[in-house]
Amino acid sequence: MAKTTLIAKAYRWFVGAFGNLSISPTLVAKLAAVPAGDVVAFGDKVEPNLKVVGVTLFTSALGASTTITAKIGTTTIINAESTATAVAKYIPVDDLMTEADQEISLTVGGGTATGTAKLKLHYEVIGNL
Repeated sequence: MAKTTLIAKAYRWFVGAFGNLSISPTLVAKLAAVPAGDVVAFGDKVEPNLKVVGVTLFTSALGASTTITAKIGTTTIINAESTATAVAKYIPVDDLMTEADQEISLTVGGGTATGTAKLKLHYEVIGNL
């Protein structure tokens, strides 16, 4: 199992009014023949003290039998979502509080993946209360 870390884009996350729902910058992974079991980590880490409440996943058809598992740190937010056909869906997340320096990653499953996967995290700013 290999791990690839994508170049950080230095995205700015909105950290304004507490409690308001916000959506992260779009995180894009261009997959080129990524074998099952490999991990693709986004260079940009999640901001700390956010309550993630959902995620939107967009993918092209990544290949026969392929799946995507997405994690923030060690917590799975998307579990083996089938990506054999194109995906465009919102997936609720059970209130996940983020910590400093947590990585956002995708794990390919089922087969070799080729195409584009995009994530948008839906979150509330909790801050340092």
